[in-house]
Amino acid sequence: MTELKEIDINCKGLFDYYLSLFEPTVSDLTFTNLFMWRYYYRFKYIIYDNYLNILAFPAKDEPYALVPIGEKDEKKMKKAIMNLIEIMKENGIKPLFRKVGDEYIKFFSDVADDQSIIFDRGNSDYLYRTEDLINLPGKKYHAKRNHISKFNKLYKSEYEPINSSNISECYSIMEMWCRYRNCECSYGEYCEKHANMELLNNYEKLGCKGALIKVDGVYQAFTVGEMLNRDTAVIHIEKANFEIHGLYAVINQRFCMEQWKDTLYINREQDLDQEGLRKAKLSYHPIKLVEKYTVIPNK
Repeated sequence: MTELKEIDINCKGLFDYYLSLFEPTVSDLTFTNLFMWRYYYRFKYIIYDNYLNILAFPAKDEPYALVPIGEKDEKKMKKAIMNLIEIMKENGIKPLFRKVGDEYIKFFSDVADDQSIIFDRGNSDYLYRTEDLINLPGKKYHAKRNHISKFNKLYKSEYEPINSSNISECYSIMEMWCRYRNCECSYGEYCEKHANMELLNNYEKLGCKGALIKVDGVYQAFTVGEMLNRDTAVIHIEKANFEIHGLYAVINQRFCMEQWKDTLYINREQDLDQEGLRKAKLSYHPIKLVEKYTVIPNK
């Protein structure tokens, strides 16, 4: 029952099947996200009773589980949660669930009370209307429109979808970004560089969509995303040259317009309680936070 397996690229078809049944709303629940962060979180999984169960064993934190992934039938979900609690116990793990989306909390009523369900602001996702990110309407987006207008006056830019002929430029931009951020990481640390390189190294197999921006003939920004559910896209990576005014605003708008115009919403993931990142995400005026919780079973 409790043979836990490692995640690798060959798991994509299996994971996508269960995720399609689940229609997730939180950014953590895509195969891409799980795959690119697998070395940091040290994810393992088991299929049991027609549910995909994922456990994390981060080097510098206690183990935990994600919500079971499968059919969203309340009775079946509650049973799947009980099964996963037993799997954790059998593996010597104190039952604990993290990054549980608000719509899934109701499935934990048999195992946790209100005092053991804790809001996780730093991991909650920002959700936007796609049309807002494309059109930047009204007074609240005035500054964003000005940034883009100034950029267009100062520079000549070109938009290119990522493909096999230009993906190497993403590596160069990632390295440039890391020089600004001093993001060399040691084992067990939360490392965007390593995770993003995992995505880029497996870009075609993961089935993501991405774009690059050239500024005056030089590649200076890239972004990558995919569909999260039938009406929402999720943006996994957005990196640009900090020194080019308005470039982040430009690539954000262009990617939404060129790639995601047929979606209703864009999920731009969490801020991890980083003040600068929170300010940037709020500046685009999300329609809501997709709230996530930590659940400590106590029943």
